[in-house]
Parts: sequence; C-alpha cells; structure tokens
Amino acid sequence: MLKRKSQLMKLLVASLAALSLGQALAEEDYSAEGERRAKLAGKGLLGTTAPQLLIKTLDGKTIDLSQLYGHKPVYIKYWATWCAPCRKQMPGFEALYQKYGEQIQVIAVNTGLSDDLKSVSAFKDKAGLSMPIAIDDGTLARALNFRVTPQHLLINKRGEFAYVGHEDDGNFYRALEQVIAEEAPEVAPTASVIATQIKGYDIGDKLAPISLKSIANQGFSVPAGNSVGAPATNSAAKETVLVFFAPWCEWYLAQTEPQTSKSCTLVRQMLESHGTDRPDDSHTQWLSVSTNLWTSKEDLTEYQAGHGAVGPIIFDADGELFARFGVTQVPTVITVDQAGRVTDKVDFRQPDFKEKVTALFSKASFSKP
Repeated sequence: MLKRKSQLMKLLVASLAALSLGQALAEEDYSAEGERRAKLAGKGLLGTTAPQLLIKTLDGKTIDLSQLYGHKPVYIKYWATWCAPCRKQMPGFEALYQKYGEQIQVIAVNTGLSDDLKSVSAFKDKAGLSMPIAIDDGTLARALNFRVTPQHLLINKRGEFAYVGHEDDGNFYRALEQVIAEEAPEVAPTASVIATQIKGYDIGDKLAPISLKSIANQGFSVPAGNSVGAPATNSAAKETVLVFFAPWCEWYLAQTEPQTSKSCTLVRQMLESHGTDRPDDSHTQWLSVSTNLWTSKEDLTEYQAGHGAVGPIIFDADGELFARFGVTQVPTVITVDQAGRVTDKVDFRQPDFKEKVTALFSKASFSKP
C-alpha cells in the first residue's frame, strides 16, 4: 500500500511539473506573440511626432501631453483589469513609478473595453497603484495604435515616439532609461496632429450612412441591406443588428472575468441559432463587429471557420466603429431601423442583460416580407 502511494505521489509530482512546464511555455508563446503584435502596431509610429492629447485621470485631473513635449518624456502603459500579463506586471509597474516618477510622466491607460470606473478603481486599490490612471474611450487607442495588453509606449523629450512593446524586459528598461537620460531640445516641438474624440451614437440618434466590408470582402451598408455598389431596390431598406464582440472573449475571460465570458457565449449561441433559422430575404441584416484588440483579420477568419453561423464579420481595424457607436463593453448588441435610427443598445453590464438581449433577438424580424 505504501509503495502504491509512493508511486501515485511520483506520478502526481511529474504531472504537476509537466503542467507547470506547459503553462510556462504557453506564457512564453503568448508573450512572444504579444511582443510581435505590439512591434507591428508601433512600426509606423517610431520616430514620428506624437499627437496632442488631453488625458483625464481618475482623480479628475487633466494631463496635456503637448505641454510635456520638449521638457519631459512620457510613458503610457495600456492595460486591462482582466489581462493576466497586466496583473503580473503591476508590482513592477508600481516600483517603476516610485523610482522614475519624477523624471518621466507615467500614465496607466485602461483600455475601457469590458472595464469601467468601478472595476478600474477596485483594481487600483487592490493592487496599490499610485500613478495617474485614465480610462480610454477609444480616442487614445486610435491615436497611439494600441493593439495588445499590456502595451508600453515611450515618447521622448523631443515629442517623438521612441519605443513600443509588450514585455517589461531588458529592452524596455534600456529604452526607458535612454529617454530619461536624453537632453531636452532647445526649442520645444509642436505636435501638429490633434487627436479628436468621437461622440458615440445613442438610442434615438440617426446615423450618417456607413459602408462596411466583411472579412470575406462582402459589402454592406447601414442603414439598408444592399451590398455596397449594388443598385438600389424597393426592398433595400432593412433593419440592422450589430453585434460587437471579441473573438477571444469566451475562452480568455473564462477565468479572469467569467460573467463576461458567459455573456459572450450567450450572444454567440443566440446569433448562431438565429443564423440557421433566418431566411435570406428577411427584414433584418445581422452583422458581427470585432474589436481590434488582440485581434487580426486572420484570427477572425479562423474564428468564423469554427462559428460559421454567426454570419458576416466586420473587422474594426482602426477602432472607429466601436467609437462611432459608443461601444466600450463586449458583448454589445445594437439595432438600427430602416430609417437609420438607433432603436436599441444592450451591453452585458446592464441589469437583466440576459432578458434584454433575448427580447432584442426575438424582436428582430426574421419573417419574410
């Protein structure tokens, strides 16, 4: 009996060791992929002048980046409360702020995606973060090309983008110390580009016509139902249902934000169920709109191969659609009537989300005209 227990213990230890190794390798793979995507996002920024940006922090203050250019470098960390590597990096991030906070403007910018003031404030208190923190509405992500979490962005004293990355490794710290050590220019640079905020559509608002193209290169317009470039017909006008989502929501958030994950599963399953039932000539066009965070067109092609019944997928490559519709949570479901007016807007943080989204799906017309 003792011998059998010893053998079982050895197997358990070996299994745990293998599991730990597998997790370590998986983390290494994700880190490498995150670094690749961050570098790709920053490729067109490096060496160019950073835009004028006003960043409002949780404590009610406003940081004007253009006033820092020429005097002080800037470090912006893009992060989310549900992001595992962000959580892992936070102790080092706070230590960095304590050490370098007087020499460089440090700002923690939360993505604003599937986060809000309540979740960010709670995380700040729990993690003991003391640096300025802001919640993005999409403006910063578009202006600074944020594509992964975490994403590190350094702007030097000349007001130029100097570094973009995902890992807080030696390369990042060397770049950080370099922008701190550099001499300030004699004449402060002028940021020529002003990053503009987009006011999102709300219920009752009427849309300006929007032309969209799916990842399969199909054309759509909102409002209406014709493909872009197709001749108008008497049956052109259609109601549109836009489902804003993230392809990684279900599996990635299963541990860190299980309620969000379940909501994403619910909406996807409802979309698939309705997708197999709806006639081709229904009154409603259904379009899924994907975030660009941790997402590429290739990722969406793979996602659609596994969930074909979700219908056409639009890749919001520059984040403009999320901004135009004021979407900060996934999933969010929005309906637009035939006249182009927003009639419903439901996101998972609303009370009775399940009941509301079920009613919305049921209300959308599937009957033949």
